Amino acid sequence: MTNEQGCSITIDNQPVNAYQEPSPIEQACIGPYLLELPQNYFSTQMGPQHDGSFSLALEYPSLEPFKPGERMNLSVDVAARTVRVNYSHIRNGRLWEVMRNRYTPWIEPVDAPQKSLDARIRGELVHGLEPYYIDMDKVRAYYRENGLPETASVMEPTFHHDWFVSRDVSGRIDQLIECTPRQITESGVEYRDGKMVKKRVTGFAGCKQHFVIEELDVIVLVEYPREGLTNWERIRQRARALLIDNIKE
Repeated sequence: MTNEQGCSITIDNQPVNAYQEPSPIEQACIGPYLLELPQNYFSTQMGPQHDGSFSLALEYPSLEPFKPGERMNLSVDVAARTVRVNYSHIRNGRLWEVMRNRYTPWIEPVDAPQKSLDARIRGELVHGLEPYYIDMDKVRAYYRENGLPETASVMEPTFHHDWFVSRDVSGRIDQLIECTPRQITESGVEYRDGKMVKKRVTGFAGCKQHFVIEELDVIVLVEYPREGLTNWERIRQRARALLIDNIKE
């Protein structure tokens, strides 16, 4: 299989043993880049999908891959402590435009207060990040004016995210982290025998971390439990290194 940027991999339709140790090396493409990693790093633990798409899965908080086969018959506990990593290669010089679209309203309704930094509540630095909290008073007022009932999902904090951003030396936003809002105090997880597991409650607080690898024209999306926000920098470094250090020349 060869993509539009000229990266080629072989998709083997033979049965794959996800439990094999040591885990065999699999290949995947991100734009023109050929990535090689042991198959247990992949979320399927069997390499990329038949169409070449893939994500990586690490265990929180170690940020190491799961043991071969551990993600087969995926349990809620394993899912709860999964750090999922996705890479997107952005073509035609649109890297910063695509990144900007993550925090700039461009899909209707563009004036909805949850869609912009300016309509959010700016807070003091948190873990070195600039927080922009969802303003539920503004959100509810906006949707009331637009005829939505109080029972609409968009009226609830669970429908929204708090935002945390970092900037490069020029002041440009190079990272956006969206997290379950602070109004939701229940994490949905706990530790048992040193492992993060799902609590017996409804819901799960999580984060989605978007950041740029400018030299590769790549935007990374990492999803993880909300308590991982304190480790955002380590998570970014790990996701970045997994790509940069494993590209086959």
